[in-house]
Amino acid sequence: MKKIIGFCLMVFLFSACKTEPDAQAVKKEVLNIHDKLMMDGEKVVKNKMKLDSVLKSDKIKLTDDSLKVADLIARLNKADEGMMDWMHFFKEDFKGKNKQEDLEYYKSQMVKVRQVEDSYIKVTRESDSVLKVYNVLPANQMHMEHHKH
Repeated sequence: MKKIIGFCLMVFLFSACKTEPDAQAVKKEVLNIHDKLMMDGEKVVKNKMKLDSVLKSDKIKLTDDSLKVADLIARLNKADEGMMDWMHFFKEDFKGKNKQEDLEYYKSQMVKVRQVEDSYIKVTRESDSVLKVYNVLPANQMHMEHHKH
Protein backbone atom coordinates (compact mmCIF):
# COMPACT_ATOMS: atom_id res chain seq x y z
CA MET A 1 0.00 0.00 0.00
CA LYS A 2 2.83 2.39 0.90
CA LYS A 3 4.44 1.63 -2.49
CA ILE A 4 1.25 2.54 -4.33
CA ILE A 5 0.84 5.79 -2.40
CA GLY A 6 4.52 6.61 -2.95
CA PHE A 7 4.18 5.88 -6.67
CA CYS A 8 1.05 8.02 -6.95
CA LEU A 9 2.78 10.83 -5.08
CA MET A 10 5.77 10.66 -7.45
CA VAL A 11 3.50 10.71 -10.50
CA PHE A 12 1.63 13.69 -9.07
CA LEU A 13 4.85 15.59 -8.36
CA PHE A 14 6.30 14.90 -11.81
CA SER A 15 3.10 15.93 -13.54
CA ALA A 16 2.91 19.07 -11.42
CA CYS A 17 6.48 19.98 -12.41
CA LYS A 18 5.77 19.54 -16.09
CA THR A 19 5.46 23.02 -17.54
CA GLU A 20 3.23 23.41 -20.53
CA PRO A 21 4.04 26.53 -22.56
CA ASP A 22 1.38 29.18 -22.37
CA ALA A 23 -0.36 30.68 -25.37
CA GLN A 24 1.66 33.91 -25.21
CA ALA A 25 4.98 32.04 -25.32
CA VAL A 26 3.89 29.98 -28.34
CA LYS A 27 2.48 33.10 -30.01
CA LYS A 28 5.80 34.89 -29.49
CA GLU A 29 7.69 32.01 -31.08
CA VAL A 30 5.27 31.96 -34.04
CA LEU A 31 5.82 35.69 -34.54
CA ASN A 32 9.60 35.27 -34.32
CA ILE A 33 9.46 32.63 -37.06
CA HIS A 34 7.23 34.94 -39.09
CA ASP A 35 9.76 37.77 -38.80
CA LYS A 36 12.57 35.50 -40.01
CA LEU A 37 10.41 34.26 -42.87
CA MET A 38 9.74 37.82 -44.01
CA MET A 39 13.47 38.21 -44.64
CA ASP A 40 13.65 34.76 -46.24
CA GLY A 41 10.71 35.77 -48.44
CA GLU A 42 12.82 38.53 -49.94
CA LYS A 43 15.35 35.91 -51.00
CA VAL A 44 12.58 33.75 -52.49
CA VAL A 45 11.40 36.68 -54.61
CA LYS A 46 14.93 37.68 -55.66
CA ASN A 47 15.88 34.12 -56.61
CA LYS A 48 12.64 33.84 -58.57
CA MET A 49 13.47 37.00 -60.52
CA LYS A 50 17.03 35.79 -61.19
CA LEU A 51 15.79 32.41 -62.41
CA ASP A 52 13.27 34.16 -64.62
CA SER A 53 16.14 36.14 -66.15
CA VAL A 54 18.13 32.93 -66.67
CA LEU A 55 15.09 31.35 -68.32
CA LYS A 56 14.71 34.28 -70.73
CA SER A 57 18.44 34.45 -71.51
CA ASP A 58 20.43 32.26 -73.85
CA LYS A 59 22.18 30.50 -70.93
CA ILE A 60 19.85 27.50 -71.03
CA LYS A 61 20.56 25.26 -73.99
CA LEU A 62 18.29 22.26 -73.35
CA THR A 63 14.51 22.30 -73.33
CA ASP A 64 14.52 19.88 -70.40
CA ASP A 65 16.60 22.35 -68.38
CA SER A 66 14.19 25.14 -69.28
CA LEU A 67 11.30 23.05 -67.98
CA LYS A 68 13.15 22.35 -64.72
CA VAL A 69 13.88 26.05 -64.18
CA ALA A 70 10.27 26.96 -64.99
CA ASP A 71 9.09 24.33 -62.47
CA LEU A 72 11.44 25.75 -59.85
CA ILE A 73 10.06 29.25 -60.48
CA ALA A 74 6.55 27.87 -60.00
CA ARG A 75 7.59 26.25 -56.70
CA LEU A 76 9.16 29.53 -55.53
CA ASN A 77 5.85 31.22 -56.34
CA LYS A 78 3.95 28.53 -54.45
CA ALA A 79 6.17 28.92 -51.37
CA ASP A 80 5.65 32.68 -51.46
CA GLU A 81 1.89 32.25 -51.86
CA GLY A 82 1.90 29.81 -48.92
CA MET A 83 3.43 32.52 -46.75
CA MET A 84 0.90 35.10 -47.94
CA ASP A 85 -1.98 32.71 -47.28
CA TRP A 86 -0.72 31.92 -43.79
CA MET A 87 -0.34 35.63 -42.97
CA HIS A 88 -3.81 36.37 -44.33
CA PHE A 89 -5.50 33.81 -42.08
CA PHE A 90 -3.31 34.21 -38.96
CA LYS A 91 -5.07 35.99 -36.11
CA GLU A 92 -2.42 37.60 -33.93
CA ASP A 93 -5.03 38.76 -31.43
CA PHE A 94 -6.88 35.42 -31.22
CA LYS A 95 -9.00 35.03 -28.08
CA GLY A 96 -10.66 31.71 -27.48
CA LYS A 97 -13.14 30.72 -24.81
CA ASN A 98 -10.32 29.81 -22.43
CA LYS A 99 -6.53 29.62 -22.12
CA GLN A 100 -6.42 26.06 -23.46
CA GLU A 101 -8.22 27.10 -26.64
CA ASP A 102 -5.77 30.00 -27.08
CA LEU A 103 -2.86 27.60 -26.63
CA GLU A 104 -4.30 25.13 -29.14
CA TYR A 105 -4.79 27.88 -31.71
CA TYR A 106 -1.20 29.11 -31.47
CA LYS A 107 0.14 25.54 -31.50
CA SER A 108 -1.78 24.92 -34.73
CA GLN A 109 -0.33 28.13 -36.16
CA MET A 110 3.14 26.95 -35.15
CA VAL A 111 2.64 23.82 -37.25
CA LYS A 112 1.48 25.89 -40.22
CA VAL A 113 4.26 28.47 -40.04
CA ARG A 114 6.84 25.66 -39.73
CA GLN A 115 5.43 24.15 -42.94
CA VAL A 116 5.96 27.51 -44.67
CA GLU A 117 9.47 27.63 -43.24
CA ASP A 118 10.23 24.12 -44.54
CA SER A 119 9.02 24.99 -48.02
CA TYR A 120 11.15 28.17 -48.02
CA ILE A 121 14.24 26.23 -46.94
CA LYS A 122 13.82 23.52 -49.58
CA VAL A 123 13.06 25.82 -52.48
CA THR A 124 15.74 28.40 -51.68
CA ARG A 125 18.41 25.73 -51.35
CA GLU A 126 17.43 24.27 -54.69
CA SER A 127 17.21 27.67 -56.37
CA ASP A 128 20.61 28.66 -54.96
CA SER A 129 22.10 25.50 -56.49
CA VAL A 130 20.53 26.11 -59.88
CA LEU A 131 21.63 29.74 -59.91
CA LYS A 132 25.20 28.67 -59.20
CA VAL A 133 25.07 26.27 -62.17
CA TYR A 134 24.30 29.26 -64.39
CA ASN A 135 26.94 31.42 -62.68
CA VAL A 136 24.39 33.71 -61.07
CA LEU A 137 24.99 34.59 -57.44
CA PRO A 138 22.06 33.78 -55.14
CA ALA A 139 20.54 36.75 -53.31
CA ASN A 140 22.46 36.46 -50.02
CA GLN A 141 25.83 35.92 -51.70
CA MET A 142 25.31 38.80 -54.07
CA HIS A 143 24.62 41.11 -51.13
CA MET A 144 27.85 40.00 -49.45
CA GLU A 145 29.89 40.49 -52.62
CA HIS A 146 28.88 44.15 -52.76
CA HIS A 147 30.26 44.73 -49.26
CA LYS A 148 33.71 43.18 -49.77
CA HIS A 149 36.63 45.54 -49.74
